[in-house]
Amino acid sequence: MKILYWLAFLFTIAFIAPSYASQGDRLQFRGINLGGAALASKEKPGKHGTNYLWATAAEVSLYADAGFNTLRVPFLWERIQPRLQAPFDEAELARLDEVVAAGAVSKVTIILDIHNYGSYRNALIGSEAVPVSAFEDLWSRLATRYKDNPFVAFGLMNEPNKQKADEWAPIAQAAIMAIRKTGSIQLILVPGTRWSGAHSWLSKDGNLSNAEAMQNIKDPANNYAFELHQYFDRNSSGTTPSCVSEEVGVDRLKAVTAWLRKNGHRALLGEFGVSKDPVCLKALANTLDYMEKNGDVWLGWTYWVAAKWLGNYMFNIYPPDPSLFPQLKVIEAFLPRAATTK
Repeated sequence: MKILYWLAFLFTIAFIAPSYASQGDRLQFRGINLGGAALASKEKPGKHGTNYLWATAAEVSLYADAGFNTLRVPFLWERIQPRLQAPFDEAELARLDEVVAAGAVSKVTIILDIHNYGSYRNALIGSEAVPVSAFEDLWSRLATRYKDNPFVAFGLMNEPNKQKADEWAPIAQAAIMAIRKTGSIQLILVPGTRWSGAHSWLSKDGNLSNAEAMQNIKDPANNYAFELHQYFDRNSSGTTPSCVSEEVGVDRLKAVTAWLRKNGHRALLGEFGVSKDPVCLKALANTLDYMEKNGDVWLGWTYWVAAKWLGNYMFNIYPPDPSLFPQLKVIEAFLPRAATTK
């Protein structure tokens, strides 16, 4: 029976789920971060509808209809699992289930993004308070619940930044193994430390760079990619509306693109965003075009962000109306429907 299950799952990936189908060098994932569930992160766990707001099935459908085939869904570990190595919160799990089910209906990939920056209740993963086994437990539970859904991918952790590269790599490896022990073969997105910045991937962080520390990551299912983030302002923080130049995104991706190709790795750009500034809009177009042209190593991207409660936040494109958001007008040319005509 297990052989039949795996064959059926692989058939689904190849012939039903468009975001996992083999497309040569063309990008597989063109998506957006559907934010809201990670808002008010200082409120742990916080109150749904007061401090934070999960995306709804209607919003999943809205962005699928707009042409996105992937939705990265950030949420806090403390909300889904208020106590380490304990059962999930049923109300929070139901909200996540709703998003996942809506993704399957719309045939878009839902990336589960633990948006915790390498910690739990302000204690680092790998510390006495948050042992690596707790992180393994989280991912074992999530993978067990969603392993039969080909429209789910696993984003291990958003932007770890306090662990050194050689400390973070074995933590990520442990989570990968916990997922695979469940029988899951879905895509796993693996971040580095230093906020997983594309521009700094080859820079030393302690004894090793991310490039060195993550080089030997192993996945028994051989279905993983590195998740990188990149913003276009002066310090790559994404905290200002300005962009260094029209070529800044391309310039900051070049070195890691070469590293990916040389070492046989793949990556997804999990976060990047721009304001309505004309220079930034051109930088956005150039970056998307660059990834398209380097689709042998880039699996795709998820723009930051679309969220009802973020209002006039400079990168927000909610609702998906190109007459309101010139960023969306740029992105539309690179969405799956447009790509099929190229």
